[in-house]
This record gives sequence, C-alpha cells and structure tokens, in this order.
Amino acid sequence: MAVWSVAVPAEPGQLHLARHALRDWLTGSGVPEHTCDDAVWSADEAMSNAIANNGRAGRAATVLGVSAHLDDDVVVVTVVDEAGWRVPASGVVLAGRGMAIVRALAEEVNLAVTDGRTTFTAWFTRV
Repeated sequence: MAVWSVAVPAEPGQLHLARHALRDWLTGSGVPEHTCDDAVWSADEAMSNAIANNGRAGRAATVLGVSAHLDDDVVVVTVVDEAGWRVPASGVVLAGRGMAIVRALAEEVNLAVTDGRTTFTAWFTRV
C-alpha cells in the first residue's frame, strides 16, 4: 500500500501547496487523470470547509493534515482538522454545493467529528 501525507497551514492561500503535492503523488503513482481530478477536488473542498469552519467549535486549527493512500483499485483521501467543524446531526454539511459534489464524485464519503477533531475521508475507484 502506497501512502502520502502532508501538513498544510490552515490558511486559504496555502491550500495550493497540498493540492499540487497530492496531484503529483497520485499522477506519479499511476492513478488515472479523472480519478486524480476527483480526489484533488474533493480534498480541496474538505480543506476549504475546514478553514471556513475554523474556530466555530471553540478553538482554531493552525494546521490541516492531508493524506492519501492507494489500496488495490481504491484511492483514499483524508483531511483532518484538529479544531473541528460544526456538523449537523444529519452529518450533512449544507453550507453550499461542494460536499454534495464530493458525494457525487466519490464512491463513499465519511465525515466524522470526534473529541473536537473532524476527519473527512473519501474513497475513489482507481480505474
């Protein structure tokens, strides 16, 4: 299993660093372009939501953890925000269309808030 990870400052102007690094790693790992596009777009949406919600749960995050791994024919992307998002009981973030698009792009999406920490995970078919 191939694994990639990076810590990125929780600032809008810094997200391009994670996007480019993730795309480079996925491309270098032989992931098809359309899957790269979906995975990178989804990671960017999760990072953007983490920044937009930064501090709403009572404390602000300074760093976001972004990781990906390849497992057989699946690409798994994870974004961790130590400050936590405000997520409705339904588990669906309704602030915009971004998360709905992510859910349409990915095979599966999980958004978990535990002990003030938000973990976004999305699974994409690699083929």
